[in-house]
Amino acid sequence: MRFITIFRSSSPPSGPPSPEHVAAMQKQIGEAMAAGVMVTTGGIGFREVTGGRITLDNGEVSVEAPPRDTSGDGGWMAAGGFSIVNAESRDALIAQLKQQLRVMGDGTVEFCEYKQFYPGPDQKLSGEAAPPRSLTAGVVPYLNIDGASEAAAFYGRAFGAKEIARMPGQDGKRLMHCHLEINGGSLMLADNFPEMGFPPVQRTLSDVMHLIVEDGDAWWSRAIGAGCKQEMPFERAFWGDRYGVLSDPFGVRWALVEPAK
Repeated sequence: MRFITIFRSSSPPSGPPSPEHVAAMQKQIGEAMAAGVMVTTGGIGFREVTGGRITLDNGEVSVEAPPRDTSGDGGWMAAGGFSIVNAESRDALIAQLKQQLRVMGDGTVEFCEYKQFYPGPDQKLSGEAAPPRSLTAGVVPYLNIDGASEAAAFYGRAFGAKEIARMPGQDGKRLMHCHLEINGGSLMLADNFPEMGFPPVQRTLSDVMHLIVEDGDAWWSRAIGAGCKQEMPFERAFWGDRYGVLSDPFGVRWALVEPAK
């Protein structure tokens, strides 16, 4: 089962958390992530990196910029946090949250079963979300692409990609992370963020994504129809497999391989 939890501190923060508290929280989160218990987490009420607050009060809308001070508090402080977690049952979740509270400190955690309202991969409008799928075993390619969201949509048309998860960037346009499933394996995507030290990647002819499929003709025709360009024709290679190379509009080269019977 998947749950969403919201933690609220019993008292407003009066300053940055101690290094010891931060270290304990990082250790707990790291262990939960590694065990597959925690999917994602974050603060409620961010520090000075927050762009602002918009409030509706009795019909009046106000916009407030985060405070900039020199006290070391860094503006608005987190007064709680949220997380999306996996647990076998409600009782198992309660046991997990009791342990977390001992690290987080005095406060309250509310929880409810997580429902994905907008239909995602393998989910119908009238049904519930499909069970979580990790698909992260083995070596997983991670591509940085200008227009990662557009690339994800294109890979759906060209290679039947199914979107597992995505994390938008703070600008609401670029993606910090996107997890796709193609042919039973994972592909990770993210936009380039030059302002954070991640400029566009210079790809070379030796960088090739290999797709090993049973019906190569169908995969090839779909990719070409979606907009991929042929670089090497799909035909029988000297080693026995059928093999061809395509390039997509984002500068990524794909090799389709149909193993010899």
